[in-house]
Amino acid sequence: MEESSDEEQHFHMEQQTLHVPTPLIHSTKLSKKLHCNIYLKMENLQPSGSVKMRGVGNFCYKAVAQRGTNIHLVCGSGINTILAVVYSARQLGVSAIAVVPKTTPKSICDAIRLEGAQLVLYGDNWNSAESHARKLVKRNGIYVPSSDHPDIWQGHKTIIHELKSQLPDNPPTVVICPVGGGGLLNGVIEGLQEVGWKDVPVIAVETHGSNAFQASVVAGKIVSLQKISTIASSLAAKSVSSKALELSLAHPVVPFAVSDAMAADAVRLFADDNKMLVEAASGAGLSLCYTQIILDILPSLTQTSNVVVFVTGGSDISLDQLDEYRKKYYRPPVVVKSGGEVFLKMADKLTQLPQVDMDEAFGLSPDMLGELGDYNAKTPKSSSAKQKNDSDDVVMSEKEDEDIPPPAKTPTPSATQ
Repeated sequence: MEESSDEEQHFHMEQQTLHVPTPLIHSTKLSKKLHCNIYLKMENLQPSGSVKMRGVGNFCYKAVAQRGTNIHLVCGSGINTILAVVYSARQLGVSAIAVVPKTTPKSICDAIRLEGAQLVLYGDNWNSAESHARKLVKRNGIYVPSSDHPDIWQGHKTIIHELKSQLPDNPPTVVICPVGGGGLLNGVIEGLQEVGWKDVPVIAVETHGSNAFQASVVAGKIVSLQKISTIASSLAAKSVSSKALELSLAHPVVPFAVSDAMAADAVRLFADDNKMLVEAASGAGLSLCYTQIILDILPSLTQTSNVVVFVTGGSDISLDQLDEYRKKYYRPPVVVKSGGEVFLKMADKLTQLPQVDMDEAFGLSPDMLGELGDYNAKTPKSSSAKQKNDSDDVVMSEKEDEDIPPPAKTPTPSATQ
């Protein structure tokens, strides 16, 4: 195969993007359950497996456009960022160095090598890996950040412009967006502003043990978490981009946190419904719908309301992990934090709690769970009980079926292909 000239490569770069348009799927099951339209923006179908492809892909594209192909990309900023970097590097014809902790699963290491990148195993955690990766940036090297860069935000804006074409006459009532370092949130807010959806609120979802954005909004300044405790690795940022806090003052944003157990159980339910695996980070956003807590956040939702959930994807998930989630976190209590207030939902009633137990996946201590009598984490349900409970999620009376109309307008063909 003949090598293309620099001019041809540059033209190719200007004409295309590395991310792909993703489907916007109307979830019949969740829509019936919540009596409004639930749309799933399937970012798990990006080439690298997550929404990171949009922001990271744009960053890498611009780096090559500005400096040519005689560069190398370096990254140690988390599994999904790295997978987006090495995919981008191969597509752009540049070299890449990926630094990951020694504990990284073999399947992830194999995926990195498959893209032709140089893999470096270093340290026992991502802080060590990132620190070492930055030291490897020499002449012609460019470090690719996970979230805090304008080119990252610009890439993430595309999800909103794409959504605008998929729901041209039916703007979302609300969008649900998982938040880690804030790159996606920044792009989403800027995108909403650009397309004229300035009043569309964003529910920014984190887990209790990774709520850097929520803590910053409550404090009115950037807060760096002293400790991170979450199974949602893609949300495990000690602090959020300062731009995210700035934008939250100019756009309606609801900082919201859920338990690890809620996120994990939503991963299970999503897999059962859609036959796809996504990370707990995606589960955090999806849990608002599966637990129906979205109806408490927005009690004004009606049959014509459009709720869009960004299914951010992610590769930190496996069948073994899914099985573990099913065993450990089946139908957990609903423990959430809105702003600075903590609530437990039992039998459709919200009870305010003094605080969240950050060290517990359920958000509550075992003693507290026992006192509430609502959930016993140590007593697994029988298979027959689980099957009955699962069926309770989907069985509806004919009357309920009749009460739920189809979407106000079917998305354009690009949304459903």
